[in-house]
Amino acid sequence: MKPGPRQKHLFHSEMAKLLEAGFDIRRAADVLKDTRLPAAQEILLADLHRGLASGKTISEAIGSGAISDLERQMIHAGERGGRLAQAFRHLSEHFGMIASARDEAIKSMIYPLIILHIGILIASVPSDWILGGVTAAGIIGGFVRNLLLTYAIATAGFFLLRFLWRKATDHPGLDRFLQRLPWIGKARRNLALARFCQVYHSCLLSGVSIAETVRLSSNASRSGLIREAGVKLAATADSGHSLGPAFLACGAFPLAFARSYATAEESGSLDTDLARWTTLFQTDAGASMRAAAVMLPKACYLFIMFFIGWRIVSFYSGYFQTIQKMAE
Repeated sequence: MKPGPRQKHLFHSEMAKLLEAGFDIRRAADVLKDTRLPAAQEILLADLHRGLASGKTISEAIGSGAISDLERQMIHAGERGGRLAQAFRHLSEHFGMIASARDEAIKSMIYPLIILHIGILIASVPSDWILGGVTAAGIIGGFVRNLLLTYAIATAGFFLLRFLWRKATDHPGLDRFLQRLPWIGKARRNLALARFCQVYHSCLLSGVSIAETVRLSSNASRSGLIREAGVKLAATADSGHSLGPAFLACGAFPLAFARSYATAEESGSLDTDLARWTTLFQTDAGASMRAAAVMLPKACYLFIMFFIGWRIVSFYSGYFQTIQKMAE
């Protein structure tokens, strides 16, 4: 079972707590092993134990197939710069935000889903039933068919959106399109910017070269636009030029952030400036995800209510037409 955001939040939080208390990574892993972790967290811990035993680095050992680019890059940067506890703390906050937004979205969908099932039931009751033209078994059969069809459409839509979401990691045009979608587009952009700044800040503190910092950060962003810009930024850094003008010219970042980076680069305050932007984008990402979690169910609820209203009007229209024909 692959760990979800809630499980990752708890795992990274416990690791950060132990590392901040002075435990080394092996001792911290041993302590966690004795706490009878849930199965999802056991996967991360088991991978870490096996990797460390075989001589791998921490970023190579942990969660060989269960962690994201963001996690691996953050841990890699923290490991190189001796700031591993801070890296785990950043990851704990990141996945805690995602888990909270997901929980809120699930809770807010309960009532619309109830209304949806009521709407499907209404759609399955034709006017002929009132007139005795359809049996109860026929009504139940129609309800089940409509229910399965609705589930199939919803499932197909979910997997399509997830496919596009993942493909946009490497396709700037698709990423740009998704960022323009109501609610979820803003959440996607803020999450990508938060990932970029988190890794960039950690790499700066760890003494990683600017060119490698840009590569690691843009890859961890999971945004096609930022990854495309990262190639140009890394080339600029490799050539020895300042990145401020390149940030302003690439168009993948908010203008306020690009200007701030340019001035911070000149004044030598990139570490404090990026720490501020990391917090800001993290806060904005959480707010965007909460807004999406609230507004999307409301949009679904509005659609369902229009559907139910249309079915009621259609029902009575057909009913009165049938009565009129019988009267004639």
